[in-house]
Amino acid sequence: MISKLEESSLLDRGGRPTLRDMLSQLVYNPAQAHISLRNTRLVLHRASIAVQLQEELVRRFGPHEARVILLRLGFQSGKQDAEFIRTSWPGLDIGDAFTAGTRLHTMTGVVRVQTVYNDFDFKQNKFAAEFLWHGGMEATEFLNRNRNVSEPVCWMQVGYASGYASSFFDKLIVYKETECAAMGHKHCRVTGKTADTWGADDPMVRIFHEEVLPSLSELPGRAVHSKPAARTPRRMARQEGASLEDVVLRPVRDRLDSIAAKGLPSLIVGPRGSGKHLAARYLHHTRHGIGGRLQRMICGSLTAGEIDDRLRKLKLSRETWLLEHIETLPETCQLLLAERMENQDLPQGLQLIGTSAHRLSELSEMPSLRRDFLFGLAVLPVELLGLRDRGSEISDIAHAMLASIDKHDAPARHRLSPAALDALETMDIAGNLPQLRSVLQSAMFIAESGGAKGPPWEIGPNHVANLLGTRRQSFENGLASGILDLITAGKLTIDELNQQIYAEALQRSGGKASAAARMLGITRPQLVYRTKPVALDR
Repeated sequence: MISKLEESSLLDRGGRPTLRDMLSQLVYNPAQAHISLRNTRLVLHRASIAVQLQEELVRRFGPHEARVILLRLGFQSGKQDAEFIRTSWPGLDIGDAFTAGTRLHTMTGVVRVQTVYNDFDFKQNKFAAEFLWHGGMEATEFLNRNRNVSEPVCWMQVGYASGYASSFFDKLIVYKETECAAMGHKHCRVTGKTADTWGADDPMVRIFHEEVLPSLSELPGRAVHSKPAARTPRRMARQEGASLEDVVLRPVRDRLDSIAAKGLPSLIVGPRGSGKHLAARYLHHTRHGIGGRLQRMICGSLTAGEIDDRLRKLKLSRETWLLEHIETLPETCQLLLAERMENQDLPQGLQLIGTSAHRLSELSEMPSLRRDFLFGLAVLPVELLGLRDRGSEISDIAHAMLASIDKHDAPARHRLSPAALDALETMDIAGNLPQLRSVLQSAMFIAESGGAKGPPWEIGPNHVANLLGTRRQSFENGLASGILDLITAGKLTIDELNQQIYAEALQRSGGKASAAARMLGITRPQLVYRTKPVALDR
């Protein structure tokens, strides 16, 4: 907390114009309904409008587009304020003019800025700074509305700081928010550097160069639609600076947007680690905005009474229920939710999402799943593929994942060599996204510690080869070779292999022999006969 004495000293702290200078020149003209500072009109409005605007943009356009819009608005506002300071106080020392942006932000009630360090040299175009933001408008309003967020939310303020600072240099200055009060941190923390220092491949730098800096006439045209599914072809092209969410969800984004626009329940299927939670979070944010509540529920532990009690307490909701492993949901719970979906009796605004590692065709054969519940969720089913089925997309995913791991470095230094990307595309990454993340983190450590030849921040093929083991073989050759090795080593017999195949088919079909037989291309009597010896042995 700041004492009254310290509050008073803030009015005269720093260069000109001080806070006291600015406050003394505020003029209110009731006849014209004008509030002005040095003949420039200001408008007084509630701080909550910032969060409302962000939420509406996210709901309408999705998180990425909303962030870009607010970064653009903030950047232009920062540039305009830098020009305002220079023209309104002519002859001002350039250093005072440069730091006046923090005081102007404090005077207008946006945020109180505390300097950690602020190193700048205008002649040599050098800049590096770190600031703490206290009581920031965007973060505070999220907290006031009890919004739980997992990422920084001060998009317009970051854009403003970047625009203001860039006006004093012959190069772009980019700020990043590394801590945010809305996420539970004590304060917001931002770091600013020249774009050159961050690096040309830095995701934030690419966003600024490609989407924040261009004028409206230079940006791709955007058709106006009544739903957030409107996406430009540019979004579907490869983006080196795209986020992990952007790349992983690229094949299913339009379907997720359609589900959010129509307010439909959703079924998301895919192998473990394929990105089902990423897809659920994107759907949640697209429908409810950054501040909605995403509730993860393990289906096997739920009861009908618990679900009914939760539903009765929800009236007008901005909540998403993520039902994980729907094949384990008790039938009484399925019946309750199926009836609610059929009668359109779910609380208004509740987004229902079910997930499973089984494909829809497999789920539909499981006797444990009610058809009315399953297909109530699967109006527009979303299927994510494992990495072994995404081919050349793996390089895009690896780039985005490396950037997300490396984003707290200043600048982000690690890069994947072309040979490393080629190696990743031929490796069998059965563990999907979690395994890829582990491999990249380990490869970063090996590269830094000099565990292999090459530049210390470049990840080469030798850094990932030992971590992933064998290369991916063709299905036929790899499978046959592996089985033969086990048989010749005496670790597997043909009969044991057959019984494992029958058992796996029965498990995938939920114990239904007819479905398992169809899966294997044999008749039901054949399957029953062939599995009888195992039952007798037991």
